[in-house]
Amino acid sequence: MVNTNQGKRPSQNNGRPGIKISLLEARKWAISELTTAGFEIEEATDNVDFLLTGALNVNYGMLRANLSRQMHPWLAERWPTWIAGLLKSVPAQYLLGQAPFYGEEFYVDDRVLIPRPETELLVEWILSDLKNEAAANHHELGPTVLDIGTGSGAIILTLAKQWPNLRGIGADLSQDALVVAQKNRDKFDLAGRVGLVESDLFTALEGQRFDVIVSNPPYIRPDAQSEMDVSVQTYEPEMALYADDNGLALYKQMAQGLADHLNPGGGAYFEIGYDQGPALVAVFQAALPDADVTLKQDLAGLDRMIQVRLKNENN
Repeated sequence: MVNTNQGKRPSQNNGRPGIKISLLEARKWAISELTTAGFEIEEATDNVDFLLTGALNVNYGMLRANLSRQMHPWLAERWPTWIAGLLKSVPAQYLLGQAPFYGEEFYVDDRVLIPRPETELLVEWILSDLKNEAAANHHELGPTVLDIGTGSGAIILTLAKQWPNLRGIGADLSQDALVVAQKNRDKFDLAGRVGLVESDLFTALEGQRFDVIVSNPPYIRPDAQSEMDVSVQTYEPEMALYADDNGLALYKQMAQGLADHLNPGGGAYFEIGYDQGPALVAVFQAALPDADVTLKQDLAGLDRMIQVRLKNENN
């Protein structure tokens, strides 16, 4: 249970600008506040170091080497507020306004889901397949990609950064999410190759086909909400997390649209729940009997991704 009594502020300065406080002292105070409130020491330390390294734009080693330095006034001013946010279970990524994904920092706030490390595996799978196809086919034109439920844009923008002639669209039902995606697109200067479209799945994309379709849709059962971390329940957007029909509703809808929006030989890639693999294999095989459906596991050996590949017209 979170302790709302935050106790004494570091050096009695409340983090106000113009008052000197070292990074070491601020770090120790923050970790103490969190552990006193019930955080495990590892969780408290990880959150505090995430905020410090992100705010200072340094790696952990550089942070450790410079803890004796004074905290900059702008950070000292925000520091007590950020720690108060952690005590209320606000995700550190929202407090900082950024989250790491595939070696880059993406802007995030509570309008979008925080990118997860496991989604990087989905990106790696797509890039690996694109490399194999490029080597085999020697296409001059880059692949076209549709990212359904783009959120922060992490998937489509990462693919575009990694594949210089890739062109794509990030689609999302949420106008708020698209504002965040646009901010990230502008940061990476990808407006010329990545479009953003407000669309409920395929509704605004009639007649358009792509070489790759990718989605990390809502797939958590609504009755599993209570099992989620408090920070997820309280602050991350529900529409990006939960789906009806045991979490399968959106997969079933997308399965019906793949034949109309994938080019022949194209592949659709989805992140899935660890216990949804067999059910989704059946869903996609029923919708597309001639397609090849492949499950892929995460680093823990759990089903985490599924690929649906249409037959090439030449096959």
